[in-house]
Amino acid sequence: MSMYLEIKDNLLSIAAKNNITVIENEMLTADNPDIAVINNRGILMNVNASTDVSYLYRMAHELSHILYGDSDSQTAYQFSPYSRKKEEINAHRNAIKLLMSIQMPTNPNTFMEYYNVPEWLLYDVAREFNDQLED
Repeated sequence: MSMYLEIKDNLLSIAAKNNITVIENEMLTADNPDIAVINNRGILMNVNASTDVSYLYRMAHELSHILYGDSDSQTAYQFSPYSRKKEEINAHRNAIKLLMSIQMPTNPNTFMEYYNVPEWLLYDVAREFNDQLED
């Protein structure tokens, strides 16, 4: 099994264990972002989304909104790789942690490249990488 499929299977398994429904939609246009609906515990992944950020990272990010987010803050989130809102930064950090717990990269740069994570998150990737090494 390829690394991509292994990571995707792990993310879908985490979703299933936490009663989160993940719908992969191939009918949406490229300008529709992925969405996490907190109260319904559902994620809509747009297979055709026009972002450079990898599908796996986006899925981990949306899962993080439901698994670790503040349900009193918002009822739904749309993926935006450059938003600096507190809830988005937390989802980014938890997505990084989640993905590293599934497949530890050889270094922060390989993580950034594999998932095509926005450059402004390099510090968070490096910090999580070092934290994982210490555990």
